[in-house]
Amino acid sequence: MKLSQISKQIQGKKILEEIHFTLAKNEIIGLIGRNGSGKTTLFRTISGQYLPDTGEISLDGINVATNPRVRSEIFYIDEKENFLNLYSLKKINEFYQQAYPKFDQDLFTALLKQHQLPPHLGYRQMSKGMQGLFQMILAICSNATYLLLDEPFDGLDVIVRKQVIGLLLENLSETNRTALIASHNLNELEGLIDRALLIKGHTIVQDYRLETFRQQARKIQFVFKSKKVPEIVKMHSKVIAIQGRVVTALFEDFSDSLEQEIQALEPILFEELPLTLEDLFEANLSQESMTGGFIYE
Repeated sequence: MKLSQISKQIQGKKILEEIHFTLAKNEIIGLIGRNGSGKTTLFRTISGQYLPDTGEISLDGINVATNPRVRSEIFYIDEKENFLNLYSLKKINEFYQQAYPKFDQDLFTALLKQHQLPPHLGYRQMSKGMQGLFQMILAICSNATYLLLDEPFDGLDVIVRKQVIGLLLENLSETNRTALIASHNLNELEGLIDRALLIKGHTIVQDYRLETFRQQARKIQFVFKSKKVPEIVKMHSKVIAIQGRVVTALFEDFSDSLEQEIQALEPILFEELPLTLEDLFEANLSQESMTGGFIYE
């Protein structure tokens, strides 16, 4: 799937601007951004609920907007605007069989039985956790190539969350499919995703391949003799936290030569810390940044 220069306004308000990225098959990608950054609007646009104002979304060179038949390769349940509450699991199953020609009915029946979800049960009779589990079952059984999962772990208890993640990993590992997951639970995403797309200011500002990132990046905690942060640190890092005179910073491209230059300044404290997905979020999406005018309080 390829998104080329996607822009979208709603009621005259800019929501998405020049979004450009590709989704390869057999990937799990995290979509990370603050509340109101446009994640849900992006999902609705990819799935065809919204038409982009500019740009194109294509599958194998086929424009999704002008060829609705390819939308069966995209699965998305809009958590805020869906029809599921009105129907039983059996009736919902019938809808999805019609919408997705490759729907795996045998697997659907087996998964309902395995997780003790009777077909006659009404969707709104289930707890939020069971609804989340059922949505993941629909996603997997749709056999759509691209799964758009918006906060799939939200409100799930530990046991159900493990079931949902287990279902996703087990089935994606056996197929050539892709999941794009938006989640506030960065700890859950940490062990799942291959890439992280960061959305800020209406557009994608970073596209990290986590294996490569972890090889190159470092999270360092500093205290220097001077109250001012050295220029070399400000030039090469993004601040994560400031506590008194202690600064924790993320270096996205940390080298031996850079370390030698910093060590030559004889910092009082120089300590490498474990790097997490939350660090990426804070370094890129928080209001703090290491600017030339920064000094310790």
